Amino acid sequence: MAELSEFEVFVFGVGGQEMAFDVEHVSIVIEKTDITPVPRAKKNVLGVMNLRGRIVPVIDLASMLGLSCKDSAEGKIVVVNYEDIETGFLVEKVRGVMRVKSEDVEKMHKFDSFGEKSKGIIKKQEELIIHLSVGKILEELTMSS
Repeated sequence: MAELSEFEVFVFGVGGQEMAFDVEHVSIVIEKTDITPVPRAKKNVLGVMNLRGRIVPVIDLASMLGLSCKDSAEGKIVVVNYEDIETGFLVEKVRGVMRVKSEDVEKMHKFDSFGEKSKGIIKKQEELIIHLSVGKILEELTMSS
């Protein structure tokens, strides 16, 4: 299967670093809203929120990636839909959609701190953006205890 020569990502900030999800998985970005804690939830799960009548889990992405969140009182929630599962990720800031050429993405090494959660590093001019895999993040979340 041939790789796409160009694709779009949704760029946001977490733990002082620029990150991105594939744009086709991002359904909406909202202001941080009331999050209801869930007893005995996994450590990276902040709780759940009511999104237009649907209960959506909210994940602390910084914590899950081993980063420190600068200000959890502020921020946005990026809601993704992956294989019909809606999940919100708390992020610090949102940059928006960016077009990326395949040749601008370099695969990360197996020993990096993000492991399979990263699809690679996007090099745009002087900045580096970590391209995250929504599927691998959700898979790790459901596998961890």
